[in-house]
Amino acid sequence: MDKFTVAAVLLFVTAGVSAQVMVPLKETVLQNTDAKFNCSVTAPGWSVMAWTVNQRLVLNILEDVGPIGILSRYFATNYTTAGDYKWEFMIKGATINDTGNVGCQVEKSLMVSAALTVQQNGTVAITWSNRIATEGDQVTFQCLAAGWLPAAQLSWSVNGTLVDIGLYNTSSVANGTLMNSNSTLKITAKSNVSVACLATISTLPSPEISTVFLTVQKAVPPLPIDRTVLIAITVAFSLAALLVLLIIGIIFCCRRRRKKRSRYQDEVRARAVAQAAYTERGRVRENFGYVEDSPSVADLDGVYTIGGFQRGSYFNNIQIPEVNSSRYSSGPSYDGYSLDDPGLQKHRHQTIV
Repeated sequence: MDKFTVAAVLLFVTAGVSAQVMVPLKETVLQNTDAKFNCSVTAPGWSVMAWTVNQRLVLNILEDVGPIGILSRYFATNYTTAGDYKWEFMIKGATINDTGNVGCQVEKSLMVSAALTVQQNGTVAITWSNRIATEGDQVTFQCLAAGWLPAAQLSWSVNGTLVDIGLYNTSSVANGTLMNSNSTLKITAKSNVSVACLATISTLPSPEISTVFLTVQKAVPPLPIDRTVLIAITVAFSLAALLVLLIIGIIFCCRRRRKKRSRYQDEVRARAVAQAAYTERGRVRENFGYVEDSPSVADLDGVYTIGGFQRGSYFNNIQIPEVNSSRYSSGPSYDGYSLDDPGLQKHRHQTIV
């Protein structure tokens, strides 16, 4: 058997149990730093001191030999003084997997233990880079701390002065065994400043910091309104509106005058028609179908012809026989008589209305 196995056996068979003290009872360290514990025996006569991490035996110490079976990450240092047998146990470069219980047991006595907590720091960054804003603008900054255990405590500073916690809000969410935290800060742009986000945990010597710069530009005042241009525009629109109204008025007046003229002409026309009708009642209208009688057939006795032709009239007591128009079919006829008949004469009549 090797020395480590022998020491383990001696731990359970050796008599003369002595009292021991574990210091400290709670230890919190940052990842990759050393965790140290002291175990003291107040009375002599002990043979073996055993150290465990999370109930796993990692180191034995023999009173007359010292540490045996040392693993690569576990060490022991003797700080024994008169009447106080004290050994310091060290975990080199502690990791999250070492978090748990660290135990010390002397022979068959009860084991005393301490709690070990290993913290891990992650990254911190303000999203986006340097900012440019106009004076008076509300500017929002967001900070993300990723891969921390426990969740990082976030804070803000402006030009090196810490910002009141009531001016920003922070939230955290688990990412596997680690934690991510997010914080938002809103400030009013007044002047050029540096804005920093600080992330820390209890074992971190100094906070992790991310810094950006805010450049503030002066607000450009609005250009003064040129009153001349405004007046010119107003006058132009007014003249245009007046011109439109004038055109509409002229069109309206022309239509009214046209209607009046049309009514007057209608009245004059109606009066002229009425006057003409009245005049025609009193004057003789010429019958263009009237033809004067020939002297050879004139009615010397004052007998007038009827129908434009003499029928059955007497000339010098001689009766002129009626002539049948059927005998003269070669020429045009009127009222049953041929106009080409030499024995017939055309008459022109006048009609008095």
